[in-house]
Amino acid sequence: MNRVAHETEQTAQRTPLYARQISALAGFEYAVNNATGQRVGEVIWPTMAQARNARLRWHESNSSQGSVAIHCGGHRYEVQFEYLDRGWVNDVRFTFVNGQKTMAVADILFARRIFARGRVRFVEPFEGTLLRQKSWFRRCYSLESESAVIGVIEDRAAIMAIREILIDLPDTLDIPTKMFVFFLAAHLTQTQA
Repeated sequence: MNRVAHETEQTAQRTPLYARQISALAGFEYAVNNATGQRVGEVIWPTMAQARNARLRWHESNSSQGSVAIHCGGHRYEVQFEYLDRGWVNDVRFTFVNGQKTMAVADILFARRIFARGRVRFVEPFEGTLLRQKSWFRRCYSLESESAVIGVIEDRAAIMAIREILIDLPDTLDIPTKMFVFFLAAHLTQTQA
């Protein structure tokens, strides 16, 4: 683990999870396992994502085909998104839902300058920020509150044929919410090289 993981608050109980690509050719499907290798869920991106407030619609407005699916414990959760503004680069709100119930909300906000990276700010069920940590070869994101590092999402190794990512977050977050945090880190990795 890197320096950030060692600085995390050690008082909270942690059960690490590992997200692993289904195959090297399926970069947008991950199986999530616990430390013993038992599958606890999946994160699956749609073929064609669609914002709830999209102007051009590929799917019907009430369809879940444009949402990210998170399967965990026999339930299907969705990650829906909507644009908060319209411009060259858009701020985006991601809402993690179980049916009609909102479980978590996070915004990706961009500074108003060219080539700015987005910054993820969690609004619900806690306030925090997902920050990219400096690393030469591995992607690492720390989830931070105002006072401490809550946990990390990081690549298992620098070079991998099939990407595997450690999800090291406290057990005060349920497994589906941990998977939502993982999705946001993976989204940043895929969209902001």
